[in-house]
Amino acid sequence: MPLATRSLSDAVQAALREWIVTEGAGTGDLVTEVGVAARFGVARPTARVAVERLLAEGLLVRDGRRGARVPVLTADDVRDLYASRSLLEREAHARLAGQRTIPAEASAANTRLRTHARSGDPAGIAAADVEFHRRLVAATGSRRLDRMHEILMAEAHLCMGQVQHRHLLAGTVIADEHDGILQAITAGEANLAAERTTGHLFSARDKLLAALDAS
Repeated sequence: MPLATRSLSDAVQAALREWIVTEGAGTGDLVTEVGVAARFGVARPTARVAVERLLAEGLLVRDGRRGARVPVLTADDVRDLYASRSLLEREAHARLAGQRTIPAEASAANTRLRTHARSGDPAGIAAADVEFHRRLVAATGSRRLDRMHEILMAEAHLCMGQVQHRHLLAGTVIADEHDGILQAITAGEANLAAERTTGHLFSARDKLLAALDAS
């Protein structure tokens, strides 16, 4: 597997993250330094750095002395996650609508999402989607709101990776819904922004829950 980023540990981290999000999510697979080193042809210290970083991100969880494990989210976990996100993001987007401003970084993330959708890159779609939502909440200027939201986003990344891996929601649809949220914020329509946010989040939630129920 070719690795090309600024450093080898960054490359391994990025490649391992992509595997977790698009293929490993929901499997509960064990991830060890030895396994990562063998998968990517790197030394164990390099593999250790990548694993530790993904543990810090929440994309892996510790499994005693055995190493780390890919989290398994149940249907109840998914419901709770999206309900929690809705509470935070509705408030964040309503606040932004009061200012009638959107961060350039959110618009740029949505542009990248469309690019990934055109090229058929599920990992890129999931990453750009998560970045879009992170940027909007960060733009409120509330460190506490941002901190609470950040706690949720590792699990959100896992969920969106599964939505894309299972082909449950087209990237273009996600980007269009994002545009609808941005338009409501720019127009100063706080209630509309909040409603579109909930509709957007719960659409992905319902598709993922249906897939989990069928599996």
